[in-house]
Amino acid sequence: MIRFLDAGESHGKALVAIIEGLPSNFYIDIDKINEELGRRQQGYGRGERMKIEKDKVEIWSGIRGNKTTGNPLTLVIYNKDYENWKDFLHREAEKHEKIGIMRPGHGDMVGFYKYKTGDIRDVIERTSARETAIRSAVGAVCKQILEEVDILIRSKVESIEKYQDGKMNLFDEYTYSIIQNSPLRCYNKSIEEVIKKEIDRCKLEGDTLGGSVYISIKGVPIGVGSYTQWDRKLDAILSMGMMSVQAVKAVSFGDGLNTSLKGSEFNDEAYIKQQVIHRKSNHGGGIEAGVSNGENIDITAYIKPIPSVKKEIASVDLIKKQNVTNRYERSDVCAVVPASVVLENVCAFHILAEVMNKFPSDDFIDFKHMIKEYKEKVKKI
Repeated sequence: MIRFLDAGESHGKALVAIIEGLPSNFYIDIDKINEELGRRQQGYGRGERMKIEKDKVEIWSGIRGNKTTGNPLTLVIYNKDYENWKDFLHREAEKHEKIGIMRPGHGDMVGFYKYKTGDIRDVIERTSARETAIRSAVGAVCKQILEEVDILIRSKVESIEKYQDGKMNLFDEYTYSIIQNSPLRCYNKSIEEVIKKEIDRCKLEGDTLGGSVYISIKGVPIGVGSYTQWDRKLDAILSMGMMSVQAVKAVSFGDGLNTSLKGSEFNDEAYIKQQVIHRKSNHGGGIEAGVSNGENIDITAYIKPIPSVKKEIASVDLIKKQNVTNRYERSDVCAVVPASVVLENVCAFHILAEVMNKFPSDDFIDFKHMIKEYKEKVKKI
């Protein structure tokens, strides 16, 4: 079983994760992890912090000569902004002014009442999307392992505000190269320009924008996940992981939100050719009864506008018990682009975990051989 825990605060010294259960004898390319961290920091609509942080990961345990040993893998990302905050954060709570004004839509109020530290600053430090940096690093490790067994995960921005760029084949290399080189991770250049203008307008108005992200996962073999228990269903597991990412408010698979299709249209018709089962469509998004069916796993995640807005809205001072206007905490105008990269890596962790549940092995070479052998058997059915 593979699992991880992460720790760290937005302006603390570092973000840390410990991954347990990775197979031994897998070569980890640290540059590829840093590439994913760099992708996460890019995108039109990003805030000022991206000018400060240039994330780089360190691996403190679990490898020898860059090969995994089977021991827990420790990942560390230092926060460069810590130097600007260390004096403030190290002062005793009584010696600095407490934050009491909540930002509606953020975790400020619920954290204030749940943990009762008397200062919203303690909530902000952990609820911040800064935490997604270390989760992306975890996923980047998992993504490397998946790629070695021919499982690929790609994403694009599907929409920002009302402007739609739609879904397309992310495994067409020409198409994906355009998306990868777009500052909005979309395909249509005319839509890209319209969205840029909308982001610029919102920035001037002190507002923020949300949107949706399309993720496609290719190469997951038939039979990953299970319908035998509710918590083993692959779509439920992926949904949980994605919904745990800051600002994600909904997740759908395939055409799950298209209520205009009848059963005869939605069901993905099947046929056999050269002993291989094919589908005429993929409305189900590659998962049936909580189990992968061999088609691409297609997911759409919906990201709300970031709640930290400069524009004045009604709020409450939780300490003084007074009606006030909200306070502003440095933030992005639109986080849909980085969310697409984060969600790829979140999916990578859960897909690897479930693939390893089906093909359990402590050694990567054995793991790879088991998957190859299984795929050959499935072809002969």
